[in-house]
This record gives sequence, structure tokens and C-alpha cells, in this order.
Amino acid sequence: MHRTIIGRRTLVAQKTGKDYPGYLFVLEGIDGAGKTAVCRSVAQNLTEMGFQVAILREPTDESKWGKEIRRRSPMGELTPSEELDLFIKDRDWNIRNRLIPALKDGKIVLMDRYFFATGAYQSTSTGLHWSEILKKNREGIAAIEPDIVFILDISAEEGLCRVTGRGCETNQQFEKHDRLVEVRKAYLEMVKSDWGNYFVIDATFPLKEVVSLVKSEIIRFMKENARKSL
Repeated sequence: MHRTIIGRRTLVAQKTGKDYPGYLFVLEGIDGAGKTAVCRSVAQNLTEMGFQVAILREPTDESKWGKEIRRRSPMGELTPSEELDLFIKDRDWNIRNRLIPALKDGKIVLMDRYFFATGAYQSTSTGLHWSEILKKNREGIAAIEPDIVFILDISAEEGLCRVTGRGCETNQQFEKHDRLVEVRKAYLEMVKSDWGNYFVIDATFPLKEVVSLVKSEIIRFMKENARKSL
């Protein structure tokens, strides 16, 4: 099977270290893309290299808004607009209480989903375009822009196969499948149309290869930024 790394789209995003010495790298992708596994492995590799690393994920399990999402969302108790509002409030708490302190400490922060996930997922339920949701985060709560947004790209079919642990020949959950198709479409539209610094990786690569690609790009980015700051 032919597989490709789409790679960086642009480098116009502002350097996080302009205000803080740390770096922010975000892992995004549909369900089953492997974000959490990649995030943990990259963090371990970077820690072994001597870097200070912090892993953050959303929704949090600390703020009252994150707890409400985790408690009510799985039961279908939240309307799309309520869920979007809770995600933004939880993210505002996370930025002020977890992200900024870690960046001030000079840590490499790996984020397991961020406001790009809200744009991709909530755009399929609220009727708002993903660009409007990103704007709400960037302007409404001054969400810190990542140094790189890694998009782990995988088809909805393969993602569901991984999530369910079943073979791809089994009957798919059509409602979830259709939504994941739209979520993936939103992510790829961001890469083409948004001004952030995106790096797309084919998530059908073996985990070890994906981890290596992410780690290498993080190291390359930090070295390049260090040269520019001299």
C-alpha cells in the first residue's frame, strides 16, 4: 500500500516561546488515529533525552466544566451548544492553570487534542463552521497557538476498526462512521485553509514509525528555532 507523509503546510504560526520558553505540540486526529499512544511514547522518548515534558489532554478531569463533559456527554445529556460552551470553558481553565505554567517552566508540552478537535468534532453537530469555532478559541479565550499541530490522518473505516477491536469486514456503526468522515474532512480542510503550522502524518504507519516522525519533527523544530534566536 502506498503511504505518504503530507508534511508541513506552513510555518506562519507564531512561536509559542515568544512569550514563554517552553514549546507546545498538539496531537490531533479522529477516533482510532493513535493520538494517546503516540503522545505517551513521544513524551517518554523526549524525557529519556533529558527534556522536561508535560502531557495535557482535553476535556480535563480537573475543572468543573471538564468533569461535567465527562459525566454528561457519554449519556447524551448535553446539547451541541452546551457541549461546545463547556469545552471552551474547560480549555480556558486548562490554559491558565496547566498550560501556561508548564510553558513558563520551559517544558515541552504535548497536548492530546486541543481546540482544533473542538473545531473538527463540534462543527459536525452545532452547525458552526470549524473556522468559527477556532476563532471562538483564539479570540474568545486567547488560546495559545501550538508550535506544530500534528494531524494523525486515518480513514473513518480504519479508525472504527481500531476503536472497536474488530476486523474491518464487520458491520460498521454507520452513524459514528459518517460523523468521523466529516470530522476527518474538517481536519484536512484546516490543513489547507487555516494559518496554523500543521504537519500531517499517515496514521496507518506502524506506531513506532509515527512516534519517530513526530519526535524527529519536534527536535528539528526546536533546533531551528534555537538557531533563529541566536
